Amino acid sequence: MNIEEYLTTLTEQIRCKKVIPKVAQEIRNHIADQAQAYEQSGMTHDKAIERAVLEMGDPVEAGAALDRIHRPQFDWRLFAITVFFSVAGIFIMYVTGALGSEQDQLVRQFAFTALGIGIIILICFVDYTFIGKYPLQIYIIMTVAFYIYQKTGRQVNGLRAPALRSLVYLYAPVYAGLLYKYRGKGIFGIIKLFGFLLLTALLSQRFATSLYVNLSIGAICTLLLLYAIMKGWFPTRTLKIGKNQITAPVLAASVFIFVLLVFAVYFSVFAADYQKMRLMAFLNPNAYMDANYQILATRRAINGAQIFGESTQGTIIKQFVQQDTFLIFAQVVAMYGLIAGAAIITAFAAFAYRVLHVVRHQKNQLGMILSAACFLLVFFNCTTGILMNFGLLPMSSLQFPFLSRGGSGTIMYAVIIGLLMSCRRYEKIIDLSADVR
Repeated sequence: MNIEEYLTTLTEQIRCKKVIPKVAQEIRNHIADQAQAYEQSGMTHDKAIERAVLEMGDPVEAGAALDRIHRPQFDWRLFAITVFFSVAGIFIMYVTGALGSEQDQLVRQFAFTALGIGIIILICFVDYTFIGKYPLQIYIIMTVAFYIYQKTGRQVNGLRAPALRSLVYLYAPVYAGLLYKYRGKGIFGIIKLFGFLLLTALLSQRFATSLYVNLSIGAICTLLLLYAIMKGWFPTRTLKIGKNQITAPVLAASVFIFVLLVFAVYFSVFAADYQKMRLMAFLNPNAYMDANYQILATRRAINGAQIFGESTQGTIIKQFVQQDTFLIFAQVVAMYGLIAGAAIITAFAAFAYRVLHVVRHQKNQLGMILSAACFLLVFFNCTTGILMNFGLLPMSSLQFPFLSRGGSGTIMYAVIIGLLMSCRRYEKIIDLSADVR
């Protein structure tokens, strides 16, 4: 049996067509190396090839073994956690009154959740590398779609298209794709990515009309950029101060300081008066009682909580939860005790740990940076949301995973979880050997 016959039989056993060229080339190289060694020991070329092929073993058995290794994998644990927490989240929102008193709200939330699960499955089976191939095109399409939706969407509580407050978070994984696209471009790549960072923050502020969303997306994109710099994605061989070359840590620190300065100037110049008032109310609550009623109510609810059962302040923030679910954690603690709150924190931590597990197991840079963007989004919203509910951060509307009413937040997290599962599904298949190390 010659090499081509062996490879044909072997690759016929592999069901994932995407991995066949990579496997065939690896086997071909291995046979060639072994045959070369036999030739050096005195064998003829044909005999050396025949011996090397023979030593590879039965092609059917070898192909079947490779099929078990190189095949898509469905992350059943992450999917099961998602489904369980989604159903549990609906139950929590229902018993706390976050879904209102009408059954229609409960039915709608179940429908949104079912849609979200469908989106997760759909995206899971899509090759995530399209984000690395076409990030600029995706960025432009998203921006145009958000602009049109903002201009034509319905108004709720005086805000046009409030769903964008959740959907603009999807800029984060697209920015990860831009990072991958411009890797290896040196200082000019960093300049472009810094420009996209500022543009993304400005667009987020415009579409979401939320300083919190603006700062969250800015912080996530900044961390992704700093990570890429520290991993050497942007060579600094030509950057020097005097005779000293600028190292990656120095460059990352410089970019971080510059980003802080830019956002400080932006907040002082462009932030709305009510946003500045909200910050001042948080720093000095007694001097801004009227502007700080939510923080004071939340703190009273948390401080009055029991280990088990409802506290004396159990109804203080119920009216807020009926309007927006970002204070639902404090409501749970006020109604059912600190144990219930600890259970929610544990659930968030378990979910974040499972997401981090996906990040840590990525084999290539695109999968790593994309899954890291998804992890940071989940981590930021869970962490800052809990701190807000304890009255330790200024109040702002945010979307908890699994505990947010409505369709936009559910769809946004469904896309994020779907991307994570796609990264996980193809981590042993996709070979981006051209990655810059």
